[in-house]
Order: sequence, then C-alpha cells, then structure tokens
Amino acid sequence: MLVLLTNALAFAQPAGAPRSTPTVAAAPAAPTISILTAAAGAMVLSQGAGNASLDLGRVSYFKGTSAPGESIQKNSRSFVVSTRFGLKVDCPGSLASTKVNVSMSRLDAAVSHAIAIDGTTLGLAAQSMVQSMPCGSAGEHRLDVEVPVSTPAGSIGSTVAFLATLNR
Repeated sequence: MLVLLTNALAFAQPAGAPRSTPTVAAAPAAPTISILTAAAGAMVLSQGAGNASLDLGRVSYFKGTSAPGESIQKNSRSFVVSTRFGLKVDCPGSLASTKVNVSMSRLDAAVSHAIAIDGTTLGLAAQSMVQSMPCGSAGEHRLDVEVPVSTPAGSIGSTVAFLATLNR
C-alpha cells in the first residue's frame, strides 16, 4: 500500500479548502477457475484454491468401471473411461460483461494413457478449450482417458492445467 501525505498548499489549495479524493479503481484480479462435479459425472474432490482431483476409481477392461457417473468403451487395443465435470470461471474485480478465454494443457508426459477433453487430445502445449466464456458462468465438459490394454495393472495419474485469461 502506498500512502501519500501532502500539505494542502503544495497543490495550490488554500489551507482549510475542501479536499477531493480521486477515485481509483482497483485492477481486476486474475480469473479463478473452479472444477466442479457434474450432475452425471464422477465425484470431484476439492484440494484447496484452484486444485481439484477426479478419482475414476477402479477401472478394468474386463470388469468396467466402479464409480458412478462413468462409462467405458472397449476396443481390441484399449479402453476409454469417460465422465463429465464442470468448470466455472470467476473474475474478481471485473465487470459482469467481461469474458475470458480458457486454455488447457497436460503437465505430465505419461505415455501410458491419453487424455482428451471435449474431443481434444491434451499435450504439453496449451490448447484452447473455451473462447469467450462470460465471467461467473459455468460449463460442463467431457473427459476421456484412453488406456492401452498393454498397460500394467495399477494406478495411473495425470495433471491437467486450466488457464483463464481476460479478453482484451
């Protein structure tokens, strides 16, 4: 915080003259993204501001899924586990009419499984997810995780990053 203390005469105002304080608008804060459980999706667990996890439970090529809100598709070489999730963007300090662009990327390079959101396969480079989304709004999205049948049994995990930027 910066505080300016001045003498009224320094601004050519007579001593005792009424003073006016200029109104200064605070700069908008960076948009925040919340990951939410969709009505027909797997449970999303919040892990603090800006972090959430989606537990797909025990999944098997032969036994299917074990968590509600998931589906599985099988082919000869892989299986795809699908679910839905919500994404909400808030823009503190911005006008209600402000819009954002949302991009997504994968933060790990695991080759054991592929991840797609709304049909777009994620990589390490950021890709557009939503263009011109109104601040304060939420949308539902589809997550697909494709696992080759040759992948050894056990846990798999990945990190997906979402970034919202104000339209200028």
